[in-house]
Amino acid sequence: MSKLMKNYEKLKKQDASSIYLFRVGIFYNIINEDAKIINEKIGLKLTSLSPEIIKCGFPIASLQKYTSKFDELQIPYKVIDDTPKGINPNIYYKITNELKNIDINNLTGVDAINILNKLKQELK
Repeated sequence: MSKLMKNYEKLKKQDASSIYLFRVGIFYNIINEDAKIINEKIGLKLTSLSPEIIKCGFPIASLQKYTSKFDELQIPYKVIDDTPKGINPNIYYKITNELKNIDINNLTGVDAINILNKLKQELK
């Protein structure tokens, strides 16, 4: 999060009037003062990441829904997406679901290595 915070602070110095939507994996995160504004305007739930950082956000699949709301309410925003090009966002959903379904109480070392190798191949 420190890299995200540095980027946020740099961007706010350049344009304090915009709300910044940072893509982080399969979510867009809005942090600190921007998060407070969005919480007040559209009711996205605030979460504390640390004593210095609060956030709210939404899944990447909901970007159009929320940017339409921002446009309707005339909230200036900028989407910051530093995801490497060529990565299909659906792969994140697939991997997340696969990880959720792993029974770690009955996982052998060989099983764990096989799972990691499979995930590595999917990310290539």
